[in-house]
Amino acid sequence: MTLVTDVPVKKPRLWTRIVRTAAITLAVSVFTILLLFYFLQNKLLYYPDRGLPPLPTVQVPSVERVEFSATDGVKLVSWWLPPKPGRPTVLFFQGNAGNISDRSDRLMDCMEHGWGLLLLGYRGYGDSAGSPDEPGIGLDARAALEWLRTRPDVEGKKLVYYGESLGCGFASELAVAEPPACLVLEAPFKNLKAIAAVHYPWLPTSILVKGKLDNLANVARLKCPLLVAHGTRDEIVPFEHGKAVFDKAPEPKQFCELKSRHNDMSESGGKEYRAKVAVFVEAAVKGK
Repeated sequence: MTLVTDVPVKKPRLWTRIVRTAAITLAVSVFTILLLFYFLQNKLLYYPDRGLPPLPTVQVPSVERVEFSATDGVKLVSWWLPPKPGRPTVLFFQGNAGNISDRSDRLMDCMEHGWGLLLLGYRGYGDSAGSPDEPGIGLDARAALEWLRTRPDVEGKKLVYYGESLGCGFASELAVAEPPACLVLEAPFKNLKAIAAVHYPWLPTSILVKGKLDNLANVARLKCPLLVAHGTRDEIVPFEHGKAVFDKAPEPKQFCELKSRHNDMSESGGKEYRAKVAVFVEAAVKGK
């Protein structure tokens, strides 16, 4: 007869249980972070300020508050400065933070030259309805262009698209579909995946980022003159992004290197920079 004896079961050592628990906790934490980034990336990209102050009519007497709707019915509230007869009109695409009231200095710059200016109020920004996202703001850009085309004081051949930071993606995208007289890009990023990798190098942004804004791809297809301006001390969009966008574009093109950070380009560049932009625009619309 064979005797069966109980074999004692060895319990995992304490350190083994600790390592296993830590690994599971880390895996759950990483997975949670990835999920949060994927589903909340719009919150990380768009920082709108709601509400608009009174129009700056003291500095710019002819500025108007205008309303129009995108094709999906979202009402957009923008600020409009009519051009002097025969002068260019600028369609301005702001960056991701604040609202158009933070760009009132652009009104004074354009007024000085007799240019028209539409400060486009993106959905979810200022007094515009809706919530910001890439497809929606793309519709806003089209709606702004169509509104300008209804204006008898706007010459279609003298339209200028002007992008600032995030707005560069929408400006360059529209420029491919509806070429303007010229395109100005301040602090453009290569594309959303590339700029996300700068700010979140520890995440697989090439997989997680849903946005398709791509200045590199857009400028390669341009059929209008391009001016790119970028600050060498830009702490948000690295200087090499602006250079890469410039290098990708066909001629004619110009590059303005400024000793500025991300949000003080106009101030740091001063009158000299603004004069370069004005000369570029005037040359682009001359004879049109």
